Order: sequence, then C-alpha cells, then structure tokens
Amino acid sequence: MPKAIALYSGGLDSTLAILVAMRQGIEVTAITFLTHFGCDISDKSSCSKNPFAASEKFGFEVKLCHLADKFIEIVKRPKFGYGKNMNPCIDCRILMLKEAKELMRMSGADFIITGEVLGQRPMSQRIDTFSSIDKEAGLEGYVLRPLSARLLKPTIPEQSAIVVRDRLYNLHGRSRKP
Repeated sequence: MPKAIALYSGGLDSTLAILVAMRQGIEVTAITFLTHFGCDISDKSSCSKNPFAASEKFGFEVKLCHLADKFIEIVKRPKFGYGKNMNPCIDCRILMLKEAKELMRMSGADFIITGEVLGQRPMSQRIDTFSSIDKEAGLEGYVLRPLSARLLKPTIPEQSAIVVRDRLYNLHGRSRKP
C-alpha cells in the first residue's frame, strides 16, 4: 500500500487533502507542528484546529512535532522575508516540509501531501513559490497538493501511477464552492 505524510493543521483544507489521498488507497500519517507562535493545538487561530477529531472520525494517524526552537531562528532571520505581520511563511513552509521529509524517510512513505490551494495566500501559495519551496526543502516532485494538483505540474506519485491525477482537484483561490 502506498504511504504519504501529510502536513496537517486540523483545518478544512488539510483534512480534505488527506481524504482525497485516502480515497485512492493511500495510507496517510498526518503531522501537526507545534510552535510558540499560535500554530499549535491549544489556541483557536485559523491555523490551529484540534487535529484529533477528524483523524478519529476518518481513520488516520496524527503525530505531533515540536518546532519551537527551529521556528524561533526562522522568525529572527527568514531567508525569504516576511509576509503580513512579520510572518515568515515561506521559510516556515520549508521547515515543515524538511521535517516531514525526515518522517517520510523514517517511515518509508512515498511522498508528502499538503492542503495548500493555489492562489489562496498571496506570498506562499503561488506556482513559482511552490516550486521554490519544494526545491529548497529537497522535495522536488514529491509534494502533492491534491486540492490544486490539476492546475500544477504532475508530481512523481502521479507520474508513477501511485496517485490518479483525474481524481485530484483544480481549486484556486479562497472559494471552495466546487
């Protein structure tokens, strides 16, 4: 059975991305990152939802990863600069993918899933930025974004028929009407 590691906030998009993969017979292990800056399971911000409710309902495992010390260094000196409110979103995404890559290696997973949607965030969720982030994390071709995949270049899991591209989505922007 193919395996994937999913970046998982507990929110709608990351949950949908996991379910899309699971419907294709992929075993998913989700990873939720904890920091000192709000993106953890104890607060109610948009990036922090209880990761266990959906995992229990839909049957996937969630692992927690503490990024506090590494994240502080990124906040101090982000290579790719700050977004709104001093958020080092590109550097943060790279850090998360590097951590997921290590879990992928340790668990024998085939690729990584994210709930990112093309055009949803102006700094980090653009075609050119996705490519840069994946390259910087050492994961070119191994990051599947199921919700926008049909708008992006096919990934290695798609090319090797682990994932059926026609069963992925073409969402763009902030609307989830489709």
